[in-house]
Amino acid sequence: MTCWKQVVLMCSAAVLLGCSDPHHHADHSGTEGDAPSSVQAAGQSQDGIVVQQAWVRPTVGEQDATGAYMTITADKPMTLVGVASPAAEISEVHEMRMDGDIMRMRMADRIELSPGVPLELKPGGYHVMLMALTAPIDGGQEIELSLQFEQADGSKLEMPVTAVAAMNAAGAETHGDGKHAH
Repeated sequence: MTCWKQVVLMCSAAVLLGCSDPHHHADHSGTEGDAPSSVQAAGQSQDGIVVQQAWVRPTVGEQDATGAYMTITADKPMTLVGVASPAAEISEVHEMRMDGDIMRMRMADRIELSPGVPLELKPGGYHVMLMALTAPIDGGQEIELSLQFEQADGSKLEMPVTAVAAMNAAGAETHGDGKHAH
């Protein structure tokens, strides 16, 4: 392992709250929606869908789950119905919501996109969960995702997306002491 990777890994370990249970992850409170500065704003587009600032949180230690975040804009009514990735055995779109004083996470089967209105998949809200990872995810690594959409006429559409594992995920958000569950 090169020296800079060790430094990034050590810094990430010091500020991120990782977990090894694939069904729980750290509280995502803080500066919601801000991608780390290492993520480029370049968009990826296909069939009237634009994905911007796609990034993944690097893993720490033996963590076997992580989150992926991005902004999706469609030029016509569309529904996000799933996600897949070769980086994980289980890939799902999740939603985080407060239930009293507990943050709860649950799978979101469908998320409607209105034409021209950006949908933010961000810490503390809707996000992609990559669980049962096939290998650790290092800062700077590119992760392939396949977003699955349903169009208004019922037809299906898949869009490949490349997300970059953030080099400085600590700058993107802070983790509180909040608790969450499914």
